[in-house]
Amino acid sequence: MAENIRYSIRVNAKIPIENFLGNNNRTNHSYFWLEDHDHGGREFRFTSSLLSSFQKSDEIVIVAEQLVSLFQGIYTLLDRNRIAVHYFTLGDIYDHENEIQIRNPRNIEIYKIDLDLASIPLLAENAPVNPIYILFEKICTDPFLTNLFFLLSKKVDYRLLYMIYDDIRYFLRQQADNVFLKPYKSKLNDFHHTANNYEVLGYYARHGRTAHDPPSSPMSLDDSKNLIFDIITKLLLEKCGITLPGYWGMNYITFSPMPRIDG
Repeated sequence: MAENIRYSIRVNAKIPIENFLGNNNRTNHSYFWLEDHDHGGREFRFTSSLLSSFQKSDEIVIVAEQLVSLFQGIYTLLDRNRIAVHYFTLGDIYDHENEIQIRNPRNIEIYKIDLDLASIPLLAENAPVNPIYILFEKICTDPFLTNLFFLLSKKVDYRLLYMIYDDIRYFLRQQADNVFLKPYKSKLNDFHHTANNYEVLGYYARHGRTAHDPPSSPMSLDDSKNLIFDIITKLLLEKCGITLPGYWGMNYITFSPMPRIDG
């Protein structure tokens, strides 16, 4: 742990993630580490220099939740084979300056990222080597990516997938690109028709009852998820120069277009 860190937060996570993110964790501002205790146990903790200027526990947790949500989004995309997994749960805060424990107020829901992460200086000597931290820092430099991975941190359902689809279309319009999504046109039409239709999804549809007939073959949530996640993967590569890590500390099975890798 860096000496100038004011606060850290205990985190519950899966052991493979703890080992992967707790080592080779050099970054410019936010990271996890494993802390050994004299009694033989150890804790997985998160810290960030962005926490240091706050005093109130709810302020500290709000900032930490926003930052950790980006890691949650990363793992949701990379580990897409798993269903509804919450990879990180924040516990109590520790004030390293005053050596006191601060209770996490809990039940704080984050609706968006309002941190100005793109303005944080990135120093070459602090450049990460761990592929998850490399991806995390790239996400922090671009507001579109920051919002995208925040959305990915939420429960994957039709509404969320359509929100991501809307955000991708907005991003492409800003780039005057009306070609990128054309290879997916037919599948996106099926997804659009399914996600909007109340007769198919009821409460979980994007709209209430309309005059539109339900699709004859609704697109399943798994197929919808794979469609949008494949689009994200291609967009990251072609528009942002980001190749997703081939290993992130979990055993997994990937989907197209990446090959299967057992980590």
